Parts: sequence; structure tokens; C-alpha cells
Amino acid sequence: MTQLFNKDGLLVKNNLKAIQEELVRGTGFVMGENVSAFIQNQSLHQKYIVVSIDNGNKAPTEKKFVAGRIIEALELFQSELSKLD
Repeated sequence: MTQLFNKDGLLVKNNLKAIQEELVRGTGFVMGENVSAFIQNQSLHQKYIVVSIDNGNKAPTEKKFVAGRIIEALELFQSELSKLD
């Protein structure tokens, strides 16, 4: 199972609840091997969850989700992690 880290280098459990908690109430950043998710503040009231995927061949791909679609963002993050296992 892939290890996940937050912005401070501390371990984050590899489950949806722990990842969501870290993004929303923690450092706002979770990274694993070749994939990361972070909170991006567009304005005072507009936040995005960005999932960045690095497949190694070209520049990383980023997919933005409005904060209300956090479940979709986390599912994409988890699916990219599972491709590595």
C-alpha cells in the first residue's frame, strides 16, 4: 500500500476519511507516489481541490474540482494511487 504524506512530511492514513480530514482541516496537501491533492484558494469564497497526476512521460496533469465535489476529487486521487499497487 502506498504511503501518503502531508505538507509537513508527516504520514497520512491511506483512506478517504483521513485524506479528506487532512485536506480540509489539516495542511491542505496530501501527496503519494506520482499523485498529489491540495486545496487552492481562488478567492475569499472560492476554493478548489486540485489533483495533480504525474505519469512520468510529460508535464503533470492537473484536474480542478470545486470544494463541493470533494468526493469526486478524492475518488480520482484514490484511483490513481491504486494504479501503482
